[in-house]
Amino acid sequence: MPTKFALEKLPLAMPDGTEFTFWFDGNGKITFTNGTFDKPIANAFSLVQVQDCPFATPTCKNTCYVHGLEKQEAEVHRKYRENSRTIRRILDNPHYFKKTVSAFSTWISEHCPGGFRWHVSGDIFSIKYARFIRKVCDAAPDVKFVIYTRSFQYLTPLVGAKNLVINLSADKDNYKKARRVHRKYDFRICYLTVEGEVPEDLPKGSVIFPAYGLRGRDLPIPTQAPWWKSLTAEQKKMVCPPDFFGQSAHFRCGICRKCLS
Repeated sequence: MPTKFALEKLPLAMPDGTEFTFWFDGNGKITFTNGTFDKPIANAFSLVQVQDCPFATPTCKNTCYVHGLEKQEAEVHRKYRENSRTIRRILDNPHYFKKTVSAFSTWISEHCPGGFRWHVSGDIFSIKYARFIRKVCDAAPDVKFVIYTRSFQYLTPLVGAKNLVINLSADKDNYKKARRVHRKYDFRICYLTVEGEVPEDLPKGSVIFPAYGLRGRDLPIPTQAPWWKSLTAEQKKMVCPPDFFGQSAHFRCGICRKCLS
């Protein structure tokens, strides 16, 4: 079933007359309880893959799902590029920064009570941007936020945010770094496997994201896939259901809480 997308516009006029436009996006998988699989509600803020991912690894660059989205949903991806340019303009101006935090937190509180995701595409690209994310989370205390990030060096401003779930995006290239951060802060590790490897010391509570070639989509039953059969019972519990079994009204974020608790 094709993924359904949602886009919502947030126009912003600054006191000095400068005008900005931000875009919130969403899709059937990550709409949480803000919408349905067939009628998602925008509940994410996204940037550009790789370009806005300063700590992208060779593995994630090569397998990033946003490359396909860029081709298939060009209009959505153009909004990511617009967000990327615009957010940088507000970060260096204290007045723009404060106004944008207020606008984001108000919009998110009104439209996304079921949860909000930072970055379907992109990542934390600077310490200033990390501070912006923290300010928005603090200004919308009733909303549960979630982020997946490889920008471990920029996490300090986010540590201690009571309504932000931080997931460390890892693969074979940066797993050792992710483990160190996990040991320090106890953040969950979300591990992308492309070749089928799964670290033996993957911490309890981690989530495993299999690349497309491991999912057995060409088989009558996904669990016939050799990769699935190679996993231990504990590892099978870690696997992302929407990614492995296929997205649907029953297999999507919100219903699945593996990354959100």
